[in-house]
Amino acid sequence: MAWLAANAILIGAAITVLPVAAGEFWAYTLALYFLYAVAGLGVGLSWGQAGLLSLGQGFFIGIGAYLSGLFLIGFSGSVLVFPLLVLSAVVPGVLAYVLGRMIFRGRTRNPAFFALITLALVLLASQVATSWNEVTGGYNGLRGIPGIPGMDDFEDAYTLSAVALLVSMLLAGWLIASPAGVLWRALAQRERRLDYLGFDHNHLKSVVFGVSGLLGGVAGALYAPENNLVTPDLFGFMLSANLVVWVAIGGRGTLYGPVLGVVALGLLTATLRDRVIYWEAVLAALFIVTILYFRPGICGRLEPALKRRFDRRKRAPRPAPERRLPPTDGSLKVDKLDLRAGSVEILRELEFRIDRPGIYCLIGPNGAGKTTTFDAITGELDSQSGTVHVLGRRRRRHEPRALTRRGLGRKFQIPEVFDELTVGENTAVALWTGRARRRDLLRLSLLDWTSPVLEELERRFPFLSERDRRVANLSHGERQVLDLAMVLCTESRLILLDEPCAGLSLAETEQVIETIRWATGQFGATTLVIEHDMALVQTLADRVFVLHNGRLLAEGTVEEIRGNAEVRTVYAGVAE
Repeated sequence: MAWLAANAILIGAAITVLPVAAGEFWAYTLALYFLYAVAGLGVGLSWGQAGLLSLGQGFFIGIGAYLSGLFLIGFSGSVLVFPLLVLSAVVPGVLAYVLGRMIFRGRTRNPAFFALITLALVLLASQVATSWNEVTGGYNGLRGIPGIPGMDDFEDAYTLSAVALLVSMLLAGWLIASPAGVLWRALAQRERRLDYLGFDHNHLKSVVFGVSGLLGGVAGALYAPENNLVTPDLFGFMLSANLVVWVAIGGRGTLYGPVLGVVALGLLTATLRDRVIYWEAVLAALFIVTILYFRPGICGRLEPALKRRFDRRKRAPRPAPERRLPPTDGSLKVDKLDLRAGSVEILRELEFRIDRPGIYCLIGPNGAGKTTTFDAITGELDSQSGTVHVLGRRRRRHEPRALTRRGLGRKFQIPEVFDELTVGENTAVALWTGRARRRDLLRLSLLDWTSPVLEELERRFPFLSERDRRVANLSHGERQVLDLAMVLCTESRLILLDEPCAGLSLAETEQVIETIRWATGQFGATTLVIEHDMALVQTLADRVFVLHNGRLLAEGTVEEIRGNAEVRTVYAGVAE
């Protein structure tokens, strides 16, 4: 909150002083680039926070501007002008959200796919704007657009643009600091992990794209009355490309970076384009250097340091609400499962069943299909035949998110944690699973949530209480423990752990084993562990399943498995 308050004071002071110092002409020019900066904030949110590079922000600016211009021409002097101006800003945001739902539907798509679609949007819109003469005015555009009633001079235009920028920055600052912003940054790093924490990546992406479109719409809706014309150039690729370049150099992952980049570099471009022959080449070189060697941009190092300085106050933990799960017995049943990759059979008529809580181990030689079994259980890989019943219900295709909501938790072989977030943000995201509703994700208080499970984990692993520590600075063992802690914070009833002790020291391994035992008993859970270390299996498992060549070779207690002749043959070390 201190950081947001400081933003309001700083931005308000700056926009008040600038027109006095700059004069009337520059105030008018600043008003234009303030509007571009509002649109640039949208690029910063979608690209810098969620990792979605939009090459078509001009599309939403243009939609807002043409709607605004048409409404002002058609309803000049009417009281309907003001709600119609609001509608002009909102429509691009709604359109962006709907497009996002269409683009991101289903499985994860390559980010380049999204960028190309947004590029196609501006190319298509530009063609339509230049050819639909009856509505858009063709190449000449809409001219003679009336101003907003009661706001006719340069000073009014500057004030309106400045206020729009101030409000947009406060909105963006709030979103970046909120749980929604944390989830967007997590989404940019590990989308699959968010799926297994129960979050809808389609919705998260669509919302941030919708907010980006809304900010573009605000810029366009105010552009038309301030400039008294709208031309197809707004849909042109150059404006969208310039916004991307300016935002990147300023610092796409920050609040001030997009504004500084758009206003400063935009003004420099307007001033130097005709004086410096190779100005575009200079700007392109700066962009390339930024992307390759200085990705945070100008504000990328400074702004986080200032934010930490303002947010020094230690916030009191708040108890998270109890997670409510549907009635379930934690059961798992795999029946005659076949799974192939091309002509290679990975799983062949795999069958096993778990009916009661406890700790079970899945073992087998490398390539036996253990991790693939986990992928088949959660629907991440589609089987060719057979069925899987998870938590008392038949699993459908590709539904990790739905299974997580019903009470499944999964830890991966390689720790899937969010490196660019803090330890506290990682555990907070896990605590939101099954507890936070969508509308709760704008409440900053969610960042302070804790639970008895998390408090116990912090007692067992003290580094987890260092909530401001960046995960990128953790050791491998700490990352393994954090990944496990995130799964346990969800308080799931069916827990899948893929080599949770890999790379850990003997002391760390003992701690993790004891923690798995504690959590299984605490939740009344069924825990299925993939493991290679037979000493660990002997210590941990109530029952063991042995896989070989995608089939279930044997099952039983550790003693029964050690005495099995077939297992001795194919799994060296079990009989030792």
